Amino acid sequence: MASLTLNRVAWQMALSAAVATLGVFVFKMIKVRSVFAKLKKQGLPMPPWDYAAGHLMVLPGLLEKFPKGSQQSDAFTLLSYDYKHTDGCFYIDCWPFSSPLLIVTSPEVAMQACSQEHDLPKPAILIPFFAPLAGGPNLFDMNGTEWKRSRALFNPGFSNNVMQECIPHIIEEADVYVALLREHARKGDTFSLDVLTCDYMMDVIGVISINARLHSMTTHNPLAAAMRSSIQWHCQDEELNPFVRWNPMRPLVEWYNGRTMDRYVFAELDKRYEDWKNNEPATRAKSVMDIAIAAYMGERKASPKLDAEFKKWASAQIRLFLFAGHDSTAATIVYSLHMLSKHPEALEKIRAEHDDVFGGDVDSAAQVLKEHPEYINKLPYTTAVIKETLRLFAPASGMRGGKPGVFLRDKNGNKFPTEGIYIWIVHGAIQRNPEYWPEPHSFLPERWLVEPGHPLYPPKGGWRPFEYGPRNCLGQTLAMLDIKLTLAMIVREFDVQDQYAEWDRLHPSSGVKTVFGERAYQVAQGAAHPVHGFPCKVFSRKKSS
Repeated sequence: MASLTLNRVAWQMALSAAVATLGVFVFKMIKVRSVFAKLKKQGLPMPPWDYAAGHLMVLPGLLEKFPKGSQQSDAFTLLSYDYKHTDGCFYIDCWPFSSPLLIVTSPEVAMQACSQEHDLPKPAILIPFFAPLAGGPNLFDMNGTEWKRSRALFNPGFSNNVMQECIPHIIEEADVYVALLREHARKGDTFSLDVLTCDYMMDVIGVISINARLHSMTTHNPLAAAMRSSIQWHCQDEELNPFVRWNPMRPLVEWYNGRTMDRYVFAELDKRYEDWKNNEPATRAKSVMDIAIAAYMGERKASPKLDAEFKKWASAQIRLFLFAGHDSTAATIVYSLHMLSKHPEALEKIRAEHDDVFGGDVDSAAQVLKEHPEYINKLPYTTAVIKETLRLFAPASGMRGGKPGVFLRDKNGNKFPTEGIYIWIVHGAIQRNPEYWPEPHSFLPERWLVEPGHPLYPPKGGWRPFEYGPRNCLGQTLAMLDIKLTLAMIVREFDVQDQYAEWDRLHPSSGVKTVFGERAYQVAQGAAHPVHGFPCKVFSRKKSS
């Protein structure tokens, strides 16, 4: 009898929970659909919509035009071409997979969304994205006074002077990267350039951020391994498979990785704090972490140990730098090499520029830059190649939260209300918008060398890989330095050849295999990376006599 009573109670509780869950689901659906019903009634731009499914029925047909696993933003880039009368901007309802969205593909509208005038916040939707990577509130998802204080503490660590002083450390890691490329060239094997380059940039950002050599290119490092694991397990909004999206193992893996990263960073913080105490007040800043500790301790009296709250805050920022500083930069290096391999005329020009600046042999750049680090600023064509690569292969996009009474306006006079809406600034779409960029899908480094008034001259606010406005990327100087230095050390010594034909032979499949004609299309893996890790071979060029 008691058993029957317990079973009845259990069933009643389960039924109540199910009804409550269904009630919450229906309430949220009605709330979101009501927003879109109002937008539709106002005649605002959006694909065909209905109350039951929103725009979910539109996506399957759109995604069929792209390879499985490609970025959802590429589909929205294509969809934006249907809304030229609104400068490419439109609303999307993909609930329950995402919040209500205003897709922005116009430079002018994007600048408004990121301006100080509207002061639109980073939305809460970013918090779960960065939580497993940073482990807490960080410079990317903070707002208001908290963000301003954190940014001010780290700004000095990313100044031009500090970054230039980092060149010898970057070269030290680049030497290992070059040695590994030489070994691949000697063996003639096919390997993932993206994986190797991610390890390389992780080692670079480790030195810059925490003044520690991670050696992740050649051995196991717990910090680097935990970060890469969290990125590989990461689930993004475009993942529609519920078994992948809600894999019960993910929270356990992310918790373990987060604990590993925090333990490592806490230990490094303690080391750097001891160094600060022993050398204060004339501390020689050796890393971003050193500068943050010095700035923080400048506001209080020294104590035997670092404050636990500061360590937790600092760990989140350092983990963010480790993620953002290596992930997108590595992908850009790979894509730069890929574009140069596909465009021999550009490869010839960049090699000629390096011959002029660094002279000597094909491997002379490292020694020259050690003696004259300022020479890294004498590479206009190299910079143009990088900027054009970033235009075609934007590593990420921007996101802002709407506000009551805030309307964004396009060049045609259309007004877009933002209340209750997340604003998705799709960098790839903006940077390939044919209304602003002649030959938008072509690789033309000359865009960045022409004078204002030339047809190819880039539109204001149209190039946004580091975002635009007061919340632009803190580490953009370091990223550009890393990429320029890496190209300077390898483009004269190696030829890179993708092996996608071999990959397709070994992994036969049907369906679409390119995005905008590119086989090495981007997939979401933290930042956007080349699909399949960019399988390739490298070949050594003969040294100059």
